[in-house]
Amino acid sequence: MPEIGVHFDPPAALADVIKHFYCIQTGPDFEPVSQHLSPSLEMMLIFNFGPPVPAAFGDAQIPLNQIGKVVLIGPLRKMLHYKLLPETDLVVVTFNAHGFYRLFEIPVNEMQPELIHDPDKLLGILSFEMLWESLRLRKTEERIQILLEHAEAFIQDPETESLPLLESIGQNQLFQTSPSKAIALDAHVSERVIQMRFQKYAGFSSKEHLRYLRFKQVIDHIIHQEGDIDWLDMVTQFGYHDQSHLIKDFKHYLDTTPRKFVQDLLGKTFCVNKPK
Repeated sequence: MPEIGVHFDPPAALADVIKHFYCIQTGPDFEPVSQHLSPSLEMMLIFNFGPPVPAAFGDAQIPLNQIGKVVLIGPLRKMLHYKLLPETDLVVVTFNAHGFYRLFEIPVNEMQPELIHDPDKLLGILSFEMLWESLRLRKTEERIQILLEHAEAFIQDPETESLPLLESIGQNQLFQTSPSKAIALDAHVSERVIQMRFQKYAGFSSKEHLRYLRFKQVIDHIIHQEGDIDWLDMVTQFGYHDQSHLIKDFKHYLDTTPRKFVQDLLGKTFCVNKPK
């Protein structure tokens, strides 16, 4: 299925904080379509200037929730189902691992991943409602510029204790052992302290991140695979114990089996976040 939206990359000064912007606009004659976004462990800030967007997580059915004017979603651990309608008008800000914390100063592990949050209620202010109003009648490029200026004005420097964690996340290496022990030794703290810091700044443990990276590689391999898929070869190639281990990850992230994923979603309404 062709991509409906358009990506915009942030300038270098904000590239550590914002991964990208994703903008979707549909016309009045657009045929409604349901899409399914793969888990990414990322936080997303969504501005909606069109009709409420029906949405649901995991094995729940649309429309369990609605995406209103301004919402926060994440860290995205389950597949996000959403329905694009005529005159949909969305700007999605996807954060890098520590970007959300640097803007909101809310520990990411305090966010409930399968809920849609109002950022103003979280912060006890009305700044995002006002920001939405300032963006409402603007063109897409103007909206992006205003959001960049807002981020530059409010973003905080990374906390020193977060830097080695973020470096290990940025390395993005598959099948490496958990970096927590090595980081703990260098920082002269316990491994538990490092795991708590991972949860605070990124919203996941190093072990969970490694599991997700492997699954992400599996999905990428399937998407680019030509011809039939050799599932036994996949088990060996990506270091799974057996087929049941692979199936367990598909059920954990996508609430389906590998074969049903290929049959029902692949190449149709399934989408993944743009890689960094």
